[in-house]
Amino acid sequence: MVQYYDQFKQVLRRLGRAPLFPAVTLITLAIGIGANTVIFSVVESVLLKPLSYSHADQLVGVWYHIPGIEIENLPMAPFLYFIEREQNTTFEDIGVYTGDSLSVTGAGEPEHVRGLDVTDGTLPILGA
Repeated sequence: MVQYYDQFKQVLRRLGRAPLFPAVTLITLAIGIGANTVIFSVVESVLLKPLSYSHADQLVGVWYHIPGIEIENLPMAPFLYFIEREQNTTFEDIGVYTGDSLSVTGAGEPEHVRGLDVTDGTLPILGA
């Protein structure tokens, strides 16, 4: 037991002579552990955690690909939405959304916020 105590005192003396080394080591460990925690939290919340919608396992995203002009992930055009909805035999329902920005006014200054434009089929699909 005394041998370990002497070795521990010797280690502390050596670290006391070069205080920059333990500080850099601790900062490096803290950054590594913090980055690992953040990355795992994002991966867990985005990829591993199920969506907060009812029947989230039945939701499907559909995009179009036009090989002639090399555009991938093309959103659904409004006329295609009506055709797909009328001729649909596979999906329970179809909804379309697109990003938008809006100005909210009230008693104070107007505030610019991001929003979504959705069709009437989107919210029932999500259970809202």
